[in-house]
Amino acid sequence: MSMKHIMSPQVPNNLLTNVQEGDSQPNAVDLRVDKMFRLKDETFVITEQKKTHRGSDEITPDENNMFCLEPGVYEIIMENIVTIPEGYAGWVITRSTLNRNGCHITSGLYDSGYNGVMAGLLHVAHGPAAIEKGARVGQFLMFEAETLSMYDGDYGVGKEHDAKYTGEQSGN
Repeated sequence: MSMKHIMSPQVPNNLLTNVQEGDSQPNAVDLRVDKMFRLKDETFVITEQKKTHRGSDEITPDENNMFCLEPGVYEIIMENIVTIPEGYAGWVITRSTLNRNGCHITSGLYDSGYNGVMAGLLHVAHGPAAIEKGARVGQFLMFEAETLSMYDGDYGVGKEHDAKYTGEQSGN
């Protein structure tokens, strides 16, 4: 596996939106939080035929633009939209400051061909946390990957699942 910086001149251009000055780090790009959702306690079901998500309720920042979070699990949506070209894949990792304070982000793999929001689960494991909307909380790592086919899943720009995060109309 060979890690590639998504902002590198050797990588196709314009793969990540909303990158602010100072977000590009030596080996990755910092990601800023846009939205937070508290997961509901509904039953999650996954079979070969369908997915039934737990659902979630959006958390709005307080008057100081802070997401005030009790210990628990939250769906976290970044400000960025990513496009993964053929021959690459990636994932979101936690910035070390969150990790050292009992918070971490988990994310699935971003496959070749994916175009959409960057999201994950924020685990607040120890004590309350206050995170400012727009704060840098994660980093995106990208690497070269053999591509057998392009992403054709349920998530991404124009997909019903992600429309609630972007405010766009679903293409389905």
